[in-house]
Amino acid sequence: MKYYISQSPMNPVSRLLTTLVAALSLLGFFFFGLVFAGILLTVLLALGLLFWVRSLWLRRKPVANPASRGPAAQQGDVIDAEYTVVHRRHE
Repeated sequence: MKYYISQSPMNPVSRLLTTLVAALSLLGFFFFGLVFAGILLTVLLALGLLFWVRSLWLRRKPVANPASRGPAAQQGDVIDAEYTVVHRRHE
């Protein structure tokens, strides 16, 4: 014996309307899911493209102008820096 939460309608018109409402609801949920999945895939693809471009940017090798530096700087023996004296000791 089958048990239902509610009895199925006996009237054929109400059965038809119930079937139509159920079918339209399922169809609507299906298309809503497709739209949601499309938006989600678009966002994921955009983020993936962003991270891919960022990784390419971080892996690039900057082009240095070797003529502007001396021979010691090309070998890595010189550290070029500028500084400002903030506080002097009084002895």
